[in-house]
Amino acid sequence: KNGIIITEIKDYLESSLQTVSKSGKWEMIKNDEKVFVSNPFDQLYQYWRVVKDKINHSRFPESIRIPIMNIAVFSQISSDSLISEKIRRVAPKTVYLCFKESLTRNDNFSAFIRDILPLNFEIESNYFKILRGNIIPTCRLPTLEQANLNKNFKSTDKIQLLDEKQEELARELGEGHRLLFGVAGSGKTVLLIARARFLALKNPNWKILILCYNRLLRNLLFHLLNPQDYYADISISTFHAWARSYILSGNNELAQIYNDAEREAERKGKLSDFFQDVVPKLLLEKLNVDNEPVHYDAILIDEAQDFEQTWFKAIIKTLNPKTNSLLITCDGLQGIYSRKRFTWSSVGIQARGRVRRFEQSYRTPIEIGLVAQEVLPRKLRELIGKFDEFLPTKEFLGEHGIVELVISNSDAEQYEKLAHKIKRLLQKPQSILILFKYNMEKRNYQHPIFTYLEKYNIRWQSLENFNYESSALLIGTLHGTKGLEFDTIIIPELDSYKSNSDLQLLYVGITRSRKKLILSGNELNGSKQLIDTIKSLQT
Repeated sequence: KNGIIITEIKDYLESSLQTVSKSGKWEMIKNDEKVFVSNPFDQLYQYWRVVKDKINHSRFPESIRIPIMNIAVFSQISSDSLISEKIRRVAPKTVYLCFKESLTRNDNFSAFIRDILPLNFEIESNYFKILRGNIIPTCRLPTLEQANLNKNFKSTDKIQLLDEKQEELARELGEGHRLLFGVAGSGKTVLLIARARFLALKNPNWKILILCYNRLLRNLLFHLLNPQDYYADISISTFHAWARSYILSGNNELAQIYNDAEREAERKGKLSDFFQDVVPKLLLEKLNVDNEPVHYDAILIDEAQDFEQTWFKAIIKTLNPKTNSLLITCDGLQGIYSRKRFTWSSVGIQARGRVRRFEQSYRTPIEIGLVAQEVLPRKLRELIGKFDEFLPTKEFLGEHGIVELVISNSDAEQYEKLAHKIKRLLQKPQSILILFKYNMEKRNYQHPIFTYLEKYNIRWQSLENFNYESSALLIGTLHGTKGLEFDTIIIPELDSYKSNSDLQLLYVGITRSRKKLILSGNELNGSKQLIDTIKSLQT
């Protein structure tokens, strides 16, 4: 926080550098021929100009003058050589010179840096965040408000940055296959987006594929990343949409088989089985017969706990073996679609020694986190700590939240109470999501609760049509919310969650809340043990 240091490093040799000047090209000998090379002083000025413009756009108070130190580093030139003396004579007054003696040991370079840092200057933390966020946009936390990396923040704005661990991982995950196992709210999606941004900026010629399970998460990833901001070829898709597109590409026999099988599955009402079983097999067959299958330089998979073994086998076949960049995020506790257990190596994923674990929840308030832990079915609790995918939440770091339990003696009373609460909540701008087990849009909203919402003149919209910008009352299903988060989560009919799969769904829904959780139920319908457990945890 002592200012900004800009460095330009040159490995020019003493014996080869011939002519130096304050501006314009320098001359050196390369392969017995005279060539022109970049002037480090000109380059430093260009960098300084960009940084200075960023500072000016930040509109810091006049009392804050952020120092910028320009350093020209000559790693192969001695400070007592003849050419170094020539460099000193033409060096601009604002440029510090660093020769190889200062680089031979870390202590030497540290001393060099200490000597040029200004005394008695330290920028305030909030201004430092604005400065970093404007100069290095990829260090911004990928939130809905900060999705546009071209936006310049002012000194009076609030900005959220990746923490040091997240930023380091995004930049330094390295090549090869990487697995990130994390609890709900631990920042898995945040890190995946940060990694995608880093790869896209570093490799503008790459083809990058980002896959997830459901459409809503796909839409969020697209909104937060916005592929059109990058020169890299970025595709964001659900697995099934991507597989369908690949199988149907070109006129081929497999495309006809796909279309026929899809129509038959739709006729029999078995589309789910078709997508789970038939599509991956057709995709694998298409990849095997293609002479030149599409290759992606990097593949990133979010919420991979619902991906089947055959899906991974197909995905790995499309990964460029030369770049071999694969990132997978996973949380077994949110795996709401039953899949057979398999080893990562069995699907071609090289995971040994390449696993990172995130056991702190940045999003979930402790009050809401404790409720989520209590509703987990016993069979899942027994897996925690035994497998990589099933992690304990060791700490909840979100702001304190509110847990409210609405208990009624009839369904009508339950829906009336909820509608009244929602009316009051909507007086303040916020995102509110009511979650059901079933898709209410497909059922044409034929549910008593909507009668009460209309009674209180409350408008709602489907989560499928949410634009991520406006505050509204949203209606969604528990199955489609993984990776998403909202200010207030409302889950009615608590008494209907009795099976293990129901309770796991409930866990997923509860962990979507950033601030407030409202659960409601009809006490006369049963589930007394679950209701009593939550009663003891409400705030």
